[in-house]
Amino acid sequence: MKTFLIHILQGIIIGIANIIPGISGSTLAVILGIYEKIINIITKFDIQLLKLIRDFNFQGVKKHISLNFLISISIGIISSYMLMANLLEYLFEHFAKYTWSYFFGIIGISSWYVSKYVKKWNLSEYLLGIIGFMISLAIFLANPHMGENQNLFFVFLCGSIGVLGMLIPGLSGSYLLVLLGNYELLMSKILIIFNPRNIQNYLSGNNIEEFRNYLLIFIVFLLGHVFSILLFSRSIKWLISKHRSKTFATLTGFIIGSLLWIWPWKHPELNILKTPEFSNINDVFSVLLILLGFITIIGIEHIGRKYKNV
Repeated sequence: MKTFLIHILQGIIIGIANIIPGISGSTLAVILGIYEKIINIITKFDIQLLKLIRDFNFQGVKKHISLNFLISISIGIISSYMLMANLLEYLFEHFAKYTWSYFFGIIGISSWYVSKYVKKWNLSEYLLGIIGFMISLAIFLANPHMGENQNLFFVFLCGSIGVLGMLIPGLSGSYLLVLLGNYELLMSKILIIFNPRNIQNYLSGNNIEEFRNYLLIFIVFLLGHVFSILLFSRSIKWLISKHRSKTFATLTGFIIGSLLWIWPWKHPELNILKTPEFSNINDVFSVLLILLGFITIIGIEHIGRKYKNV
């Protein structure tokens, strides 16, 4: 039971990261020491699993995909989505700079922990790190200002692209949804509507058609997730197993580049970075929150190291 609860907590941490633009849930999974385990489980949704299900070999299914681990992590991720949507919306609306400062600290220290997965930094690793940084920079500079689009094919595409943040450390799926213009629809409106407190209001009122529309959008979005997970997970597993240091060197550069996405001192409407002036106490608080973010990840990494094999 203790192990089950620990995995739920890990799922909550990953889930919170997944819904914040600029934060990568898979980066936190790396820090927690469960990233490779998750990728390995995803790649086991294969023909063998279908055969086990066909033969009603439930014990075999349970062992093949580490079902207890998968269920507990999923409970944590889903719970965080339901619990945090309203809170994060409030924090970004009223305390945006402080919120980004805290998350900047989290990602800043995370890049150092991910770099430790590189066995030795040779010239090729440094070059790949620079390439990872440049790719992240290119994504940051891409600012098409696209608007909300409920077309189901486009929603499926958003699901396919957005889930990459759950597979690739340093890549924020939520930020990609921002660039595609559908973040508010897919990670804000739907999460709030499907909050248990709001479902009853929709079903008992005159908005049942709207609820059905959002439910269809949500299902198509999840199907996009499944498609991308099945398509890319094996490639990622191969890269980690065959080119571990080079893969994590690239991801380290990518994560460092993603710091640009969440830099607290930024023009509110444009991707123009500014420097802190310390002309008022607000900048001091922001720096303190960055340090708090450092401390948070140090604590999370300690937990991940302690329970890495559970």
